[in-house]
Amino acid sequence: MVVRMTMSKVTEKTRVTTTPKELQPHRDRILAAASAAFLELGFEQSSTAHIAREAKVSKRELYRLFRDKRALLSAVVVDLQAGMQSRIVPEWFSGGDPATVLPRVGAAILDFILSERFGKLLRIVATESYQSPEIAEQFYALGPQRGMRGTAEYMKIQMKRGKLRKADPMQAARDFLDLIVSANRMTAVILGQVAPETRRRAHVRHAVEVFLCVYGADGHEPPSWCNASCKS
Repeated sequence: MVVRMTMSKVTEKTRVTTTPKELQPHRDRILAAASAAFLELGFEQSSTAHIAREAKVSKRELYRLFRDKRALLSAVVVDLQAGMQSRIVPEWFSGGDPATVLPRVGAAILDFILSERFGKLLRIVATESYQSPEIAEQFYALGPQRGMRGTAEYMKIQMKRGKLRKADPMQAARDFLDLIVSANRMTAVILGQVAPETRRRAHVRHAVEVFLCVYGADGHEPPSWCNASCKS
């Protein structure tokens, strides 16, 4: 799934409408019911009537907050990506060294993309993108694109601190994320395969090791677990 768009389109597509305070509990229940229905039944087999019934609201109340089922899917995407960003952003602004922060961030990212919820939602978005490309655009803008920018900002700060060698922060971010979210891992997501916990941690450890061997600043020792070839 390839997504191309201008920044103006990203801003337009990802704008979130403010929900009146008194309707927020209804909205939360509807989103929870919609997410459960989409993941269990699939998008096409989920009906707004079923979602309203599970959320204990009327269809009229549902349509007051969401214009149609695709708007519901869009809101579920926003909710999923926001949850991920809330886990990652504090790490980027923690001020920790790369050898400490990158393994934690890498593990969080990998756990997220290999989760059953993310995998199912990704497959739904990929299928629906043919009829509603804006949903795929939103998925990309709130997830990979925002994550890339946050990662690049962290790389830039660490380069200024002398913890990473001087380089293009955006390229460093791409390299780090490509190492964590490898082709094999994305294949596992598409196929619904779940890697054992020990294998995930080993993958993250190796990815961070390779990254620091390339981007680690001169004069700074590689992490203690970096192998002999990294230290040479």
